[in-house]
Amino acid sequence: MDFARPGADKALRTLAATTTEFDSDDTGRGDSYRRAQQDSSVRWTGMRQLLELAAPSRATHDPAAPHTVLDVLGGDGTIARAVHENAPDLRDHLHILTGDLSGDMVERALAQGLAAIRQAADHLFLADGTMDAALLAYGTHHIAPHERLDAVTEALRVVRDGGHVVLHDFDDTSPMARFFTDVVHPHTTAGHDYRHFSRDLLTELFAEAGTPARVVDLYDPLVVRGATPEEARRRMCAYVADMYGVGAFFATLGGTDARWRLLEEYFQHETYLATLPGTTDFTPAPTVHRSEDGFVAEVPRAAIVAVAHKPPT
Repeated sequence: MDFARPGADKALRTLAATTTEFDSDDTGRGDSYRRAQQDSSVRWTGMRQLLELAAPSRATHDPAAPHTVLDVLGGDGTIARAVHENAPDLRDHLHILTGDLSGDMVERALAQGLAAIRQAADHLFLADGTMDAALLAYGTHHIAPHERLDAVTEALRVVRDGGHVVLHDFDDTSPMARFFTDVVHPHTTAGHDYRHFSRDLLTELFAEAGTPARVVDLYDPLVVRGATPEEARRRMCAYVADMYGVGAFFATLGGTDARWRLLEEYFQHETYLATLPGTTDFTPAPTVHRSEDGFVAEVPRAAIVAVAHKPPT
């Protein structure tokens, strides 16, 4: 930690006066969001890919070497828990430090025995070069546009030479962005009036920070399991309602069939996938399929991810 850096006192005062929409359902969707995240497996497909982008040295160097990743927007530690619960091959040598702007989120992470720190993305309290990698994901669009360059610059600062910074978001033309605009924004307490990223914006942001990044497409689905197709669909709809704070709106739609039809409408990816610069094998629309122990409901999400390698100084 380095609290002697210029601006640290101001950043601490700002934190103390900050309330976020993720503190509780009274301020937005904090309680329902944490309830959804109790099942860390739902987003594990995308999380694992992000961690592999952040820590690629495992594939080319000693896989047992410890690797510390700062999860800048880590909430109550979902990614850290997901590693422990879903990846026995990673848990002993991939260490996650959870950061978040919300004091309530950080308190919940600490209560679960996770390493966590309350800090804003645009002013990290970590010393230079103390992390092997930094990940900004699942909420990057919440960072105000005028603070995004500082957030990228800060992530690059705390990563050691040769480390990686990975920034994940949903393209502003993607089905996920449309879902936020049409469904989440008008039907949640705090709304969702945030500007999403684009490929060009990601490229320009890292170029301005002085470290070029490549932009890749990443399949980041929601995956929920059930004993029957109906249970899998019902649990998926409940997850989406909690995750995005739209439970009251979903209740007005009727039963599971109507809610699932809404997911089919907003998460149809065929048109979007046709616009991508390369071919993908992403699932194009919500589906339910049989698994070894029941049924799986899968809702596709296509994300864009900037991956920057910090060169030696």
